[in-house]
Amino acid sequence: HTSTFERNRTRFFLSAGIRASYWDMNNQFLLSPRITFSAKPDWKRDLIFRLSTGYYFQPPFYKEMRMPDGRINNDIEPQRSIHLLLGGDYIFTMWDRPFKLTGEAYYKWLSNLIPYKIENVRVFYAGENISAGFARGIDFNLNGEFVRGAESWMTLSLLQTREDIVGDEILVW
Repeated sequence: HTSTFERNRTRFFLSAGIRASYWDMNNQFLLSPRITFSAKPDWKRDLIFRLSTGYYFQPPFYKEMRMPDGRINNDIEPQRSIHLLLGGDYIFTMWDRPFKLTGEAYYKWLSNLIPYKIENVRVFYAGENISAGFARGIDFNLNGEFVRGAESWMTLSLLQTREDIVGDEILVW
């Protein structure tokens, strides 16, 4: 749902949504709310600023539910994350063609993670929610017709992630 209002020659947008699902394996009802607040000032330059947040669930796939010994963990929980994003768009003309520059900075708190390890081409999942972490970064994207008639883009992204696995100093799979 999106609402729009104006104040002091600035247009504001409030978009809110919710995703609901039921996971019948462990009888969990999952609710994922999200909201975005945007502001478009009445400036000479075409700019829009936004702040977004949301709560997300990701139920595990079959392979993630398998313990290292092959048993299925029926008590496993969905992985969770809380996202916070601050961004903006700048629409401008260059070489008589429209372009859009987007910049975003984000932070994601991650919990109930299911860690894994890779040996050659095989992936081994822990089969348990024994990890938490974060992801943070910035993204820049320039989109437009660098060559007339051909939509193109350039992207620059910087990302950092960390994960803390409970008991990983003695975990042997």
